[in-house]
Amino acid sequence: MGISGSTARFGAAVVVTCGVLAGIAGPACADTPAAQAPLVRLDIAAGPLAGVLRQFATSTGTKLQYDADAVQGMTSPGLHGVYSIPSALGQILAGHGLAARQSRPGYFIVGKATDTITLGPVRVQGAAPERQDATTAILGRPVTGMVAHDGISGTKTDTPLIKVPQFISSVTNDQMRLQNVQSVAEALRYTAGVNSEVRGTNNNALQYLYARGFLVDEFWNGLHTPGPLGGFGYNVTTYDPYLLERVEFLHGPSSVLYGQGSPGGTINLVSKMPTATRLHEIGVETGNYGRVQGFMDFAGAIDRQQKWLYRLTFDAFRTGTAIDHIHNERFAVAPSLTWRPTADTSLTVYAQYQADPDAGSYNSVPAVGTVLPGKVSIPRRLDASDPSFDSLHKMQESIGYIFEHRFSHIFSFRQSYRFLHNSAKIAYLQTNGYATADQTSLARIPYLNQGTVNAHTLDNQFSARFRTGPVSQHILVGVDYQNMAYDHDFYAGSSAPALNILHPVYGLSIPSPALGTMLATSGAFSLQQAGLYAQDQIDIRHWSFLLGLREDWAGLDFRSFKTGKTTYDQFTRAFTWRAGGVYQFDNGLAPYFSYATSFQPQTGSDYGGNVFKPTTGEQYEAGIKFQPRGMNAFVTASAFHLMQNNVATTDPLHAGFSILTGQIRSQGFEVEAHADLTKNLQLIGSYTYTDLLNTRSNTAHDKSPVGIPRNAASLWLDYTVDRGAFTGLQLSGGARYVGSSYGSVDNTLKVPSAVVADLAVRYELGNAVPTLRGTTLSFNMTNLADNHYISSCSSTSFCTWAAGRQIIGGLKYRW
Repeated sequence: MGISGSTARFGAAVVVTCGVLAGIAGPACADTPAAQAPLVRLDIAAGPLAGVLRQFATSTGTKLQYDADAVQGMTSPGLHGVYSIPSALGQILAGHGLAARQSRPGYFIVGKATDTITLGPVRVQGAAPERQDATTAILGRPVTGMVAHDGISGTKTDTPLIKVPQFISSVTNDQMRLQNVQSVAEALRYTAGVNSEVRGTNNNALQYLYARGFLVDEFWNGLHTPGPLGGFGYNVTTYDPYLLERVEFLHGPSSVLYGQGSPGGTINLVSKMPTATRLHEIGVETGNYGRVQGFMDFAGAIDRQQKWLYRLTFDAFRTGTAIDHIHNERFAVAPSLTWRPTADTSLTVYAQYQADPDAGSYNSVPAVGTVLPGKVSIPRRLDASDPSFDSLHKMQESIGYIFEHRFSHIFSFRQSYRFLHNSAKIAYLQTNGYATADQTSLARIPYLNQGTVNAHTLDNQFSARFRTGPVSQHILVGVDYQNMAYDHDFYAGSSAPALNILHPVYGLSIPSPALGTMLATSGAFSLQQAGLYAQDQIDIRHWSFLLGLREDWAGLDFRSFKTGKTTYDQFTRAFTWRAGGVYQFDNGLAPYFSYATSFQPQTGSDYGGNVFKPTTGEQYEAGIKFQPRGMNAFVTASAFHLMQNNVATTDPLHAGFSILTGQIRSQGFEVEAHADLTKNLQLIGSYTYTDLLNTRSNTAHDKSPVGIPRNAASLWLDYTVDRGAFTGLQLSGGARYVGSSYGSVDNTLKVPSAVVADLAVRYELGNAVPTLRGTTLSFNMTNLADNHYISSCSSTSFCTWAAGRQIIGGLKYRW
């Protein structure tokens, strides 16, 4: 078929039919020209333009011809309502410089600037693959809306979530923007299985994230980042959420993919990356505590052929907090550049710089006077440290690349590398109970910590996709490596002046801790780890199987600056694996079962000088996923049984030493739902039940670890007005329930439960004044009632306040 003349060249067109696109044998599509077709009711969710066009073709039985490359990177808000075929296509293509031209037996899509167009040979094929560059292959496809159907973290490949036999949660960019989250911890507030705010007000700088009862580290674009789990002290890597595309959470052990890690799960942060779709966004925000914030996000193609793409994202703010004298200040910028010399080769280079010159506090309060009644109640606003002594500032910078080359439609190679530098300094006064019998003065101890991390991480992946009869396979073989070096000084003083709760006085003389003082440690810690892994994803009709195995070699060593000697030098190797299967029914239900293992090296040795073995974890998980037909929704429910072995516990024969006879059991139930209930109403809901127990311990046998609530639940509803004077007004609200948790090792202290409400309002001004199209007003309020409550306690002398009410109003312009 030839239609001459063009200023915008389309390559080979693809013909999309309703039955083929659905991936099953379906009824024949009508050949009647669309202009003669009756009105149709459509309910198509927002998403990539190619996906929306496929849904349109499937829903209406319309044949479409278009170039898949030409719509790559474009997105569509979807379509809801009753339309004729031509008007529906016009709505879907609006704003992209494209138009639908009628042909027999359907439509072909052209650029509006061209009256005629030349189409190459027409190929009729099923599920024509969209063009994928390295960022798509390694980071997954962008997700629009609040319902994710695909993810990258569960398999290191872009895979439908329903095919992975393990619980996976995804917090999309749209959800983060609507809730206006200010940290990764806040982004995970409505996610099942995660206790993200154990540290309360420390979310911006010192994130301690727990999953299924265990402390977890974060991964960034699939590569491990230094965190609290790996022995990096206060050098916890954190990321501004405005720089992220989404946050994915793989529940349970994942060492088979990522090497050493927590049995509780893996949190993977996916960056905003270059896109061919032109994007310009700038905005400002303000709020309570004197908040001032500005941000921008620019992206698009540099050249006409779209071989060079870029993105530049920036965020900066300064704000006070609910605690006197405590501020948060940040400057973050993330540039990235993609080069696509051919359709089969792509290289993306990305960088990030984030400075937190004023990063909050690490202060705590005792249980008496907060959780427990005391002679004096401690107000939340009280600064228990001293502004003349406090110092908490961080800086991190990194640069990396993602490379992919496809040798054929079967074989491909991907490589991802990143160097990260992190430095932090923190000085604070730690409360240590009361200094006076009348409980009006807090005893305090000065602490000083400063450290630097340099981390190299590399992941090589060889991939093969092929089909043998009814069996489709995707085999992934990988080799990864990480080298992390951490230098630190950690000093604790003997005492500091007490603080009167009723009449606090600051600016007192405080002796600075030094190397020779109590509890001082100073040295160089390093970790080197290499891993070899293999994975096979197998699809046989309704069945999807996942098999994986891995061998790791890890070395840890620590050299003391205080003594000049190497305290320990250990080598560990570990074998981990997982297996599971999913059966997909035609109605969208998909029951699954899986088994997975993990390992985590631990430092130190026993009384006999024997180096500690790694902790190991194993998990059995059974659940069901539900992706209903004809509805944009995804639900996962699972039950799990998880054991962690080789846990250090007190040596009963040798004071001051530990032995590896401890064991922790975690079992429970989790459910999470994301759904577009109607064209106006969206829902996010979750429930978590975690039964955590020390099944073997010399000090806490049959006791629950501290800080983890047994029950947690959340519900978020979002409603968009679609008619009348307030068309386009978006009203959202949510509630979070955090159950009670134990606050002491002997379980005699219990932290009460809390319920918190959140609110969000957004309005596109262009709906009322067309000249203001692209301008959005937003208003967010978290902890609506400003509840004063303790988020967790780790002992009777160490409890942390939860975040107070936060009010943020913003104005944003996109063009």
